[in-house]
Parts: sequence; C-alpha cells; structure tokens
Amino acid sequence: MILLAQSGALTALIVAALGLITAMLLIRTYRNLRRQKQDDAAFVRALRPSRTDAGHHLDAPDEVTRWEVQMHETARKLSAQLDSKMGALQVLIAEADRAAARLETALMSSPDRSEPHPINQMATQRPSEASDRASSRDRREEIYTLSDYGYDAAEIARRIGSPADEVESILASRGRT
Repeated sequence: MILLAQSGALTALIVAALGLITAMLLIRTYRNLRRQKQDDAAFVRALRPSRTDAGHHLDAPDEVTRWEVQMHETARKLSAQLDSKMGALQVLIAEADRAAARLETALMSSPDRSEPHPINQMATQRPSEASDRASSRDRREEIYTLSDYGYDAAEIARRIGSPADEVESILASRGRT
C-alpha cells in the first residue's frame, strides 16, 4: 500500500485497469466454457438413439404388453431354476466322483488287507460238498453279485473256486430267467 501511495494516482489507475481487464477475461472464458459444455451435451444427445425408438410396442394393446412382461418374468424364473439345478447337479457329480474314487481305492487295497472286503469275503465262502438247493441258490446269487460288480467269469471262477465254464453257464442262464 505504501508503494502505491508513493507512486501516485497514475500507477493506481493502471493497476485498477489491469485488474478490470483480468476480471473481464476470466468472465468471458467462463461463459465460453459453459456454452461449449452445453453444445457438447446437445451433440451427445443427438448421437444417442432416443428411448422411444428402442423397439417397444408403444401402440400395442395393454394385454400384449402385460403378456410380454409376464413372459420376461417367466424366462427369468426359469433361468434361475436351471442355474440352481445345474449347481446342485455339479455338487452331486462331485460327490459321486469322490465315492467312486473311494470304492476303487477300497477294491484295489482289499486283497492286501488282513480282513477281506465284504465282496471278497462273500466270494471266498464256499458251500460244502453236500449242500442242498438253498446253498446252490446262494452260490448263484454270489456269482450274480460278483458279476454285477464287474468281475468277468474267469475272475469269479477263481474267487469262488469253481470251473470257469460252470460260472459262464450260470451267468448265461441268468439272462434266460
């Protein structure tokens, strides 16, 4: 302030004029930027498609519009149900794979264990020589069970101690009965 008081009125007038010119330039720049933003917004709106041209059936009866909404809701519900069923199915498949792996491991390790696997235990039980019809039926059931577990006739014959052709004939008679 002291500097301005010493320099005189002419210097104060020049400083005031510079301040006024700076203020006017700032106002004009602000107005131009605001106008440019409005023009850009109008340009973007012109490029965007209007919502009325989106393909909706504005002239369709109310029943058709309600039907269309119901179809969309039904499709959404069905999609959700399918997704949940697929998730449950994937969980069940994973559980079945784990169970199959456990069974395979148990079947592979059963001959090495001191106590036989229940299937092998059943297969190693031999009926006595003087067995009656019931034991013959038990033997057939044993052969059928081992066959159901995937053993072939030669392996079944080895496990139960019978000739292979006898096992094959019993398995062949199974298909006829």
